Amino acid sequence: MAKVLSGLVVGASLVLSAFLPITSDAAPTPVKQPQAQAAADVLPARPNTVRNPVRESAADPWMVFAEGNYHLLYTHGDKLVGVSAPSVAGLAAAPQQTLWQPPAGEACCNLWAPEIHQFDGKWYLYYTADNGNDAMHRMFVLEADHPMGPYTFKAKLDTGDFHSIDGSVMKLPDGRLFHLWSSGRANGQNLYVAPMSNPWTISGPPAQLATPDQPWEQNGRKVTEGPVSLIHNGKVYIYYSASACESPDYSLGVLELTGADVLSQSAWTKSSGPVFKRNDAGWVFGTGHHGFFTSPDGKEAWIVYHGVTSSNGTPVGSCSSGRAVRIGKVSYDAAGKPQLGVPKSSWETVTLPSGDPGADIVADGTYKLSPKNNPGNLLEVASCSTADAANVQVWTANGGACQQWKVTYNGDGSYKLLAAHSGKALDVANCSAANHADVIQWPYWGGDCQEWYLDALGNGYYKVLSKIGGKALDVDGCATAAGADVRVWPYWQGACQQWKLEKVG
Repeated sequence: MAKVLSGLVVGASLVLSAFLPITSDAAPTPVKQPQAQAAADVLPARPNTVRNPVRESAADPWMVFAEGNYHLLYTHGDKLVGVSAPSVAGLAAAPQQTLWQPPAGEACCNLWAPEIHQFDGKWYLYYTADNGNDAMHRMFVLEADHPMGPYTFKAKLDTGDFHSIDGSVMKLPDGRLFHLWSSGRANGQNLYVAPMSNPWTISGPPAQLATPDQPWEQNGRKVTEGPVSLIHNGKVYIYYSASACESPDYSLGVLELTGADVLSQSAWTKSSGPVFKRNDAGWVFGTGHHGFFTSPDGKEAWIVYHGVTSSNGTPVGSCSSGRAVRIGKVSYDAAGKPQLGVPKSSWETVTLPSGDPGADIVADGTYKLSPKNNPGNLLEVASCSTADAANVQVWTANGGACQQWKVTYNGDGSYKLLAAHSGKALDVANCSAANHADVIQWPYWGGDCQEWYLDALGNGYYKVLSKIGGKALDVDGCATAAGADVRVWPYWQGACQQWKLEKVG
């Protein structure tokens, strides 16, 4: 949707299923926070930070905050899907809902890059689909009364008899609507724009906006795609993805409207290089196919995009598996030009958008933690030792107290985990922030190396990240054997870094 707030207009976004907390008897129960001010004075503050990615196994993201929830849409392929949650921190665990199951025909297959926009009280969902042949990709639009639907088919958009993907709608400050999209042609994948008479009708011939004529747009293949507008203080920008999605150099460039005629390519000035690109030091690559959304209170602009990482920081790209949804805050320079910043690593903490109510709190209690790569193992203190610096490892579940951990919320978004048999804390040895630092038990003294973030992933699983360096609790080498050591390592979405918390008793 195009929404004007404090001089900011952003193309906004998406959809569905209300966030549901884990409720099984064995799973941790989030503490639900009453809204009354009196209760807020007594109950601890909800966690107000998150770490990327905010949704795994999802690409081509589009997000909007509306009707009390963030709605995140992403490519699924055979249907249109999305999730909803009141906090960004809840999107990773939110159950997926289907927004549109396509009928047989010209738009049956390969449904990509969904976006939702609100115009005149209605929600419009734009997507690309084909009949099973990629060359036949065309643009379509659905209509609903709410961001999560239910949706009904509205129209096929007339982008000409050409390959058409990644459609978006740009609403200018004067109210005019334009459709933006990408089309594969003989000279590469180009960007196009056309006027719209209403949200479902293109009313004039398309005009070419940009071609991949720069070296930084030609890594892997010649590509410019995924155009999305951002309008700030009357200035119009179109950010787009450049280079092949399978390249780690998949990145964002920008076109700035410096002339008067939106439909004239000469009226747009292209950036001299990517304005948002891979962060090798942060193990983030292939950063592209983005959208923009506003914070719940309307005061901030944020970017949502997908990126790729690897288990050892080796640069990678992907057009399929491994892509995950990430976010970052948009700032503005002295001239008012948007600054997208640098993609955040998985170990960097991000303060939630302003007005975000915060993550659910995991209830205090005694838990056992099992790694997803071998649920038969549990996190334990080796040999049930009570000694300081005793090693922490995984071992076959046996019901022992050294395989149980007392989890307590610290009130600042982090938790302490104390071994039930010794009362000593899960601790990063020597308070090291380094990769592969050892994990031990040590008397609790309140250090950051003894405090952990618990980020929900869904189905009772969490990533457990050290406050000292943001690195994840990790079964070393992703081993499945009993006795495998536990260390900290950058989070790369590995099953050996995902822990199921199950309450004991």
